[in-house]
Amino acid sequence: MSTFTFARRTLDPGLFSDNADAMQRFYTDTVGLPLLERLEHDDSYAEIFFELPEGKLKIQASTNPMEPASSGYRELYLARDVSAPITLRDPDGLTVHVVPPGYRGVTNVGVVCAVPDLEKQRAFLERGMGGTAHEGGIRVGDTQIFLEHDPTISAASPPMRRGFTYITLVVHEAEECRDALIAAGATNSLRLMRLADRCLFAWLRDPHGNWIEILQYAYLSGELPDIDRIADNWDEVIAWRETGDVPVT
Repeated sequence: MSTFTFARRTLDPGLFSDNADAMQRFYTDTVGLPLLERLEHDDSYAEIFFELPEGKLKIQASTNPMEPASSGYRELYLARDVSAPITLRDPDGLTVHVVPPGYRGVTNVGVVCAVPDLEKQRAFLERGMGGTAHEGGIRVGDTQIFLEHDPTISAASPPMRRGFTYITLVVHEAEECRDALIAAGATNSLRLMRLADRCLFAWLRDPHGNWIEILQYAYLSGELPDIDRIADNWDEVIAWRETGDVPVT
């Protein structure tokens, strides 16, 4: 069982895009998500945050062209104030279902994840994240995950590819969360680092290679430990985004 606590119970969906303006218009104007923040990291890279109930949707945007992603994360459900489900496609090609709260058990966010071994993935979600069976899916926090069987799917491409490439767990104890997920079958990837006084973050792959980000925000969890900072290790982060296989130290 998981040994960490969620600071926000919604798992945040994370996208990469080289089409930021069109994507921002889609998620604000078409889907109706409030824009929260645009965090500029350098001249070519920014993080764009949209508000969800008890969470955020994040687009990691680059001005550099991206290849399309290969990922088990295939569809996104967003609960909004609508009377009936609406199926849309965002500018990068992701299927987005805008649904009434409670539809298929989705109260905030739902994620369709395709894997070759359903039982292995279900066990990981239950042991690593405390997931439970709920209305045809697996409930992790306040997020509904629908598993689909696809025996042909391979491990996800490196993270910086266009599309829905990762989910984020916002927790109070990033190190404990990382250790719990690894004990349940995940693989460590980008080591735990600190972004200024804002947050700690780390990246892992689930048992089928799909990307998971762990975040521990100072404003939710208090003072951060003094560990290696992203500003001093930016080259490592850039290399990892492009390859996904930077050795853990």
